[in-house]
Amino acid sequence: MKNKLKVLKIIHGYPPYYMAGSEVYTANLCNELSKNVNISIFSRIEDGFSKPYEIKKSTENGIEIFRINKPMRDYTFRSKYVDEKMTEIFEKYFQKINPDIAHIGHLSHLTVLIVKIIKKYKIPILFTLHDFWMMCIRGQLIKEDLSLCNGPSVEKCAKCNIKYFTSFEQAKKETYYWLNLLKEINEQIDLFIVPSQFLREKYIEYGIPENKIIFMDYGFNLTLFKKIKRNTSKKIRFGFLGRIIPVKGIAILIDSFNDIDHSKAELNIYGKFSNSHLYLLNRCENSAIHFKGSYKYKDIAKVFSNIDVLIVPSIWYENSPLVIQEGFLARVPVITSNLGGMAELVQHEKNGLLFEPGNIEDLKKKINRFIEDPSLIKKLTQKPMKVKSIQRDAQKIIEIYNKLLKSNED
Repeated sequence: MKNKLKVLKIIHGYPPYYMAGSEVYTANLCNELSKNVNISIFSRIEDGFSKPYEIKKSTENGIEIFRINKPMRDYTFRSKYVDEKMTEIFEKYFQKINPDIAHIGHLSHLTVLIVKIIKKYKIPILFTLHDFWMMCIRGQLIKEDLSLCNGPSVEKCAKCNIKYFTSFEQAKKETYYWLNLLKEINEQIDLFIVPSQFLREKYIEYGIPENKIIFMDYGFNLTLFKKIKRNTSKKIRFGFLGRIIPVKGIAILIDSFNDIDHSKAELNIYGKFSNSHLYLLNRCENSAIHFKGSYKYKDIAKVFSNIDVLIVPSIWYENSPLVIQEGFLARVPVITSNLGGMAELVQHEKNGLLFEPGNIEDLKKKINRFIEDPSLIKKLTQKPMKVKSIQRDAQKIIEIYNKLLKSNED
């Protein structure tokens, strides 16, 4: 019998400790891949009660997971992308696993030097890009003042990251080193996958050859969405699901909803809430705004059963937000920013509504359209949007693995 393909998946965070889109998708994919390949995961954790760089091994759903403890948050500029200790630990683990192929999901909080280690052993590398971190150290092409950036340069990146340095000249010198190292690292990747055409175009503009970066949309666990039974309500229930951070546009959403008639609509915000978010409570003037806290992904159907309209108001170039496609699966129309991969997924007046990014008044208008005409909900969900299954996704990924291995042998 032919031995199973050995795959090493590398990701900056993994459930249940991290539940952002890239991490949830990675877990779903790895669970499916594990049915046909031997897969191991190299990741990190932030455990303030354990020693830095302590190794935490576990087996979850039959998958070996190797987590490195990195509790420190006060990074220097260089330590955000280069970590010699992490490199040393990774190489020892890599030698032990001896994989046939490496599949990277993210290198933030790890080290870009992981790529050099893998290439030293002449193993092909597939990299699924979830954001702009391989060209922007902030990952989102957004500046400190939350304005959009059109791409990296020594001058722009030095200004954006000046807080790490004592002078602008020092910032430029370090930025120059970082940009050149990143270019070298990207050249060593055999193939990139991107889940939006927008992200692909941005990386091609940056300098990735067109034949090295392919579009392939995310796959989803469709069975989770078969359990949805819409609960009834006298009000139209608008929902937000995700991380409660500034770039997600949460402040814009709250400001927009403050003027909405609380007798006709409510806003339910699902996401981990902490003391640092108390300022958002002070921002809420509408009694119909509710913070529902975090949820387990397996309960996604319960969450969507209480949402009539989903709002995704991000102010950065979101790549391909999982939550939008989850809205499609739940037969819920979406209001989202006319920006990046969000505008690629939502077709205005067909499966949702687009609003001008960051425009409170425009978002308010789109919210009121559903309140004034509730039939719009049914109209925008009559034709279900096609979403790929995680099974099909895993099948396509394995095909890519085999092609890369064959090319590597040739």
